[in-house]
Amino acid sequence: MAELKDGRPTIRDVAREAGVSYQTVSRVLNDHPRVAPGTRERVVRAMKKLGFQRNLAAQMLTTQRSQTIQVITVDGKFPFDVPILDSTQGEGYSAIYSECTFETLPQTLDTAAARMVEGIFLYAPKLHIDDDDLLELCHGIPLVRRDFALDSKKITWVGFDQIRAAQLAVQHLIDLGHHHIAEVTGTLKAINASLRHQAWEKTLREHGLEPGPWAAGDFTTTKSAMQTGYEGMCQILNSGEEFTAVVIANDLMSIGAMHALREYGLRIPEDVSVVSFDDAPHARYLDPPLTTVRFDFVLQNRLAFQFLFELIRNPAMEPHQHVLLPDFVVRQSTMALQ
Repeated sequence: MAELKDGRPTIRDVAREAGVSYQTVSRVLNDHPRVAPGTRERVVRAMKKLGFQRNLAAQMLTTQRSQTIQVITVDGKFPFDVPILDSTQGEGYSAIYSECTFETLPQTLDTAAARMVEGIFLYAPKLHIDDDDLLELCHGIPLVRRDFALDSKKITWVGFDQIRAAQLAVQHLIDLGHHHIAEVTGTLKAINASLRHQAWEKTLREHGLEPGPWAAGDFTTTKSAMQTGYEGMCQILNSGEEFTAVVIANDLMSIGAMHALREYGLRIPEDVSVVSFDDAPHARYLDPPLTTVRFDFVLQNRLAFQFLFELIRNPAMEPHQHVLLPDFVVRQSTMALQ
């Protein structure tokens, strides 16, 4: 690493202060195992004393490693109440967060390659793309999707079984005696919402029941989720179609939907039972507390990052599709039909 000319301490300054060679300082910077503990401690003290900061650009050119991964969301926002830093820092990586659209995804991946990121964590809840096309866009950078991407066989992904999730919700209501079950779903452009909507309809028909009225909303943001949950529920109520229970796309949309039910003078669960998805932190504190399908997003993140780090260490590793099973949490927003 060459000396800097702007007055900042250099690797050679650190070497002189610690009384070692500049090669030894370089080994300490690169965490080389063949450095005596006492020597390493002396070098670290010298760095702190001089205020030394490594030249990361030069290090990347030398080692071809950036110790950086890129978290990319496509046509959506990452749920920020779900921590990602704990999953990256334990491996010594920094994370860059980017949002893009399907149209700008190629450019975003080009930029990731230019940054020499070592891995890509992709959250793309609406992305339908051929595996080969996506792999080509990634320039050989290891990639893991945080999505339930059933059609993807050549890419590693981690996702909750959305079909099973919808089956749990609908079956619970059927077991309580409900035969007229409505749905306020998310946009059917989203993979999860589309799969759940199909499973809602199929499960009802398998029990000899006709699907109830339904409306689509948008859970992209907190505001849109609550607003379209309210609007979707109003649409169903105004249709005049009979229903005694409703399945709602997520706990945020449930806030708006439950508000609409109360505006129409309906009680929960005495008049309408409500089942939701996610088990967000607020679900247990609503009035009444929500019965919901629980997705452990922290676990999903941790596993996705774990697979990504394994891919970084071993790029030849076979792709792995990991399906997580949701839990079902029964609270007071549902009851047996009287």
